[in-house]
Amino acid sequence: MSIFFTDLDNTMIYSHHRGIDKPKIVVEHLNGREQSFMTQFTYDFLCSANWLTIVPVSTRTEHQYRRIECVERLRFKYAIVCNGGKLLIDGKEDKEWSLQTDVLADESYDSLEHATELLAQLLPAEVIHRPEKYMSYAKCDDPESVYEKLRDIIDLNKVNVQRDGRKVYIFANGISKGKAIERFKQKTGFENIIVAGDNFMDVSMLNKADYAFVHKDIYNKVECRNKHVIGEDLMSDEICEYLKKMKIEGII
Repeated sequence: MSIFFTDLDNTMIYSHHRGIDKPKIVVEHLNGREQSFMTQFTYDFLCSANWLTIVPVSTRTEHQYRRIECVERLRFKYAIVCNGGKLLIDGKEDKEWSLQTDVLADESYDSLEHATELLAQLLPAEVIHRPEKYMSYAKCDDPESVYEKLRDIIDLNKVNVQRDGRKVYIFANGISKGKAIERFKQKTGFENIIVAGDNFMDVSMLNKADYAFVHKDIYNKVECRNKHVIGEDLMSDEICEYLKKMKIEGII
């Protein structure tokens, strides 16, 4: 069976801030308010494509991922969260995976601690979060400036700095979506890897794919030979249509 690794936010689900002029379904609430949506077409496809193992790979923390309300209907048996640091199976943390994460990140912990302290010099302490030992992040109004300043003052041989939307992330080296794909493949033996993603934080896993669905903004960064550029801002429907076509043609 083929396996489909997909980023979530802005690839399969969309913030309430995004205008969606298609039928849609709420998939997340936050503080009693509608937070995120899927298009109805994407939702129906993911619920019904039982010939495809679908694995979300997200920078969301475990807590943030668990806000998604329909994971069982969407058949997300597996979920990789915390940018690859944690694997959930049937909603439960895989302890073996987490122990391996700790080993991978061990030599970077001191540098991550220092980088987080430097981040606290750039931003108010209350916007900085450390949900796991191997990652920290902050939400700010000028993430590009904070990102560039951090890169100038931290040890990039030990930690990885990324930005996405209004957030700046710091990860221990060895914690990435691409490394998570490698680990999952070794653990499960799946072949025929299909990956979808929309931003620079997804490039490492897109480069592990046999087939990649890539947003136009990062197309030139992706090395996968079988890559399909997605030009639409709402990627998910086009991806699902293409997966259906691949099934009909016997590619997956």
